[in-house]
Amino acid sequence: MALSTGPELDRDGSTGPPQGADEPASATRVDVFMYVARKLGSLVLVSVLVATLTFVVSRATADPSFLMVGQDATDEIIAARRAEMGLDQPMYRQWASYMADLVRGDLGISRRTFAPVGGEIFERLPATVELAGAALLLSLLVAIPGGIRAGLRPDGWIDRLVGSIAQLGAAIPNFWLGLMLIYFGFYWLGWFPAPTGRGLFALESESVTGIVTIDAILARDWSAARDSVGYLLLPAVTLASGVMPPILNVTRNAAVSVVNSAYYEAALSFGVPRRVVQRRLLLPNISAPVINILAITIGFLMGGAVLVEVVFSWPGLGSYAVAAMDSSDYNPVLGVVLLASVTYVLVYQIADLVTFAMDPRLRISR
Repeated sequence: MALSTGPELDRDGSTGPPQGADEPASATRVDVFMYVARKLGSLVLVSVLVATLTFVVSRATADPSFLMVGQDATDEIIAARRAEMGLDQPMYRQWASYMADLVRGDLGISRRTFAPVGGEIFERLPATVELAGAALLLSLLVAIPGGIRAGLRPDGWIDRLVGSIAQLGAAIPNFWLGLMLIYFGFYWLGWFPAPTGRGLFALESESVTGIVTIDAILARDWSAARDSVGYLLLPAVTLASGVMPPILNVTRNAAVSVVNSAYYEAALSFGVPRRVVQRRLLLPNISAPVINILAITIGFLMGGAVLVEVVFSWPGLGSYAVAAMDSSDYNPVLGVVLLASVTYVLVYQIADLVTFAMDPRLRISR
């Protein structure tokens, strides 16, 4: 009997169409090109909408010129500042000028440091990328294998352990866990350096990527690499504890869905080795939901690590935005919000394209 619920495996693990079924028509290159073009077009459109929303919110919440000159400024000073910033122009002209500045990479000047915001964000971005990448790596090392093992044996002891870990990680606030790790890891045990961001050490070799740990490894400066990992580990563990539970749950649920499917059970009943079935059926079928949750996680890590960066004095975008808010610095906050929003949109589109490339069913349907 032909099975239409999934791919059929021979005894050697090879896949083929169900017996008696017609070969599905694959998508043409034109179809693939049009799909990619639509995604790129939607990326541009959503980015423009995000920038427009940022512009509207910035104008609706407060007068930027008033924030720049302070509370003691006279009406003449405020009016002159408004004219200098173009705020006396009609709203559509302000929007056009704002979008043109964004295209040129001009995010304005920080009133706290008197430096271009774009340059300061570019300097801080590698630290946030390093922290987010380390947290994501730690999450994947635990969540993917743990979720798969739990899904292969639902209601087993591994499944119950994984569920408890996920609930615990979701319940503990990041900032509280960070403080506890600082207390035990630094003050009590003395295993880790003080929570001072990058501390007092500096990389002696030339920076290549801006990411200190990678630059130290590329330069084979193992002492600097060890120090960098020491400063990085605690904030990375803290941040990973918040993003690991969703990845763990999605991986586990996707694995359970595949294990309980008819085509998975049929492949086992035909005598195909379990490892072959898991490699050829389990991993490909859990890839789409895992990629989607990874996109959400990456977007969150780039913009949601504020509390962790503040607790550990990490020199990233989160601490930069908090310092700007403390001093009522207008442009840096908008720049960080805009970057985080565009990162979300970009990662989602990339995840959609990767899923489209990996899943032939999507290529056939579109």
